[in-house]
Amino acid sequence: MATERRRKQIARRIQEKLARILISEMKDPRASFVTITGVEVNEDLAVAKISWSAIEAKHRSKVDHMLEHARGFLRTEVARDLNLRTAPRLDFEYDEGLERTERIETILRGVLPKQLPEGDENTKE
Repeated sequence: MATERRRKQIARRIQEKLARILISEMKDPRASFVTITGVEVNEDLAVAKISWSAIEAKHRSKVDHMLEHARGFLRTEVARDLNLRTAPRLDFEYDEGLERTERIETILRGVLPKQLPEGDENTKE
């Protein structure tokens, strides 16, 4: 079993390596739509849960398909970088955080006043 510190270190290296691959090594244009938002590695380093988001929600299914198709290539490249006995299995999971944030902002824009009233205490200098 790896220590918490070791797991975090490996997770950070996996995230950095995947980001580098997606930016510079993948020939698939869909790779430019994805951002790796986080990586969690289990206790025995056998599985890495990769959280990702797409620049636009409309690209979600295309990116998901691309990541599933490239899973073997990505695992091989990560293995070269990590120098572990066995490379962790990469499980990709869509991170809905960005979409949720955008929905909340849209709701708030519709509910909150556009500007503070002139007599408001917060506007005085």
